[in-house]
Amino acid sequence: MPRDTVESVRVEEVELIYRVVGDGPELVVLLHGWPQTRACWRKVIGPLSRGRTVVAPDLRGYGDSGLAATGYGKRATARDLSGLIRALGHESAIVVGHDRGARVAHRWALDRPAEIDALVLLDILPTRVVMNSFDRDSASAMFHWFLHRHTDLAETLIAGDVEAYLRHFLGGVVASGAVDEATFRHYVAAFSDRAHLRASLEDYREGFTSDLELDEADHARGARVRAPLLALWGGHGGLAGRDVVGIWKEHHADPAAVSGHALPCGHYLPEEAPQGVVDAVETFLAHLEPRAGVAS
Repeated sequence: MPRDTVESVRVEEVELIYRVVGDGPELVVLLHGWPQTRACWRKVIGPLSRGRTVVAPDLRGYGDSGLAATGYGKRATARDLSGLIRALGHESAIVVGHDRGARVAHRWALDRPAEIDALVLLDILPTRVVMNSFDRDSASAMFHWFLHRHTDLAETLIAGDVEAYLRHFLGGVVASGAVDEATFRHYVAAFSDRAHLRASLEDYREGFTSDLELDEADHARGARVRAPLLALWGGHGGLAGRDVVGIWKEHHADPAAVSGHALPCGHYLPEEAPQGVVDAVETFLAHLEPRAGVAS
C-alpha cells in the first residue's frame, strides 16, 4: 500500500502536524488557507502523490499544529516549512499554496528561493497589491480582513458562534457538496479552540504589519520570485476579471516563467475544482526543466 500517514516534527518553536502521502523522490508541499486545515487537500493529495511524496501540514497555529510564541508572520511560517522539508531529507520542493497558504508560499519563495523548485498559487494576488487596491466593493467582500485585524474583538465575536461565522464563508460549498458536512464540522472544531482561533486572527493582523512591510521593501529593492510560477484562480470568485497572470508577471524575475488560468469555480479551488487543480499542476510540472534538490 502507498504511504499515507499523519506525522509530526518539531521545527523552530512549534510542532507541525502533517499528512504525507506517497514515497516518490520529488517532494510537493501543500499549504492550506483560512478557515481550513490540511484537510482542504483531501481530494488533491492522493492524485498528486503518484511518483511523488506529497506533504500537507497544518500551518503554525492552525489545526493540530502547535502555537507560536513569536507570532504568525509569513516569514516565520515559511521558516517552519523550510525546517519541515529538511527534516524530511529534502533541500527543496514544489510548493502549492491556497489563500493564506499561498501568501506563505510567496514569502518562502522570496526569502529562500533555492528551496522552491516550482510555485503554484491558488486564488491570490500579492499582499501588497491587495492592500493598495481596496475600494468599497472589495473591502465589503473582504470585511473579515479588517475585522480580524482587531484580534481581541474578533476572537470574542467569532467564538460566540464559530459555526455561524464559518458557514458565512463556506455555506455555499457545503450546500454544493464540495465540502462535506463532516469536513465542515472538522473546520468548526479546529477554530473552536480559542488559542488556535486567536492564532489564525494574528495571521491576518500580521498581513497589515510585518507581512506588508516585507513585501513592500522587497518589491522596492527589486526582489522577485525566481521559480516557475503557475497562478490558478476561481472564475466565479473575487478575482474574476482581474489580470492575475499579468500582476504575477510584475512580481517575477522572468515574466515568461509565469502562466495561469481560471477554473470554473469560486474561491475554494482544492475543494470545488480538485481535478482541475490536479490537471493544471501536472501539466505545469510536465513542462518544467528537471529540478534539483531532490533527496537521494
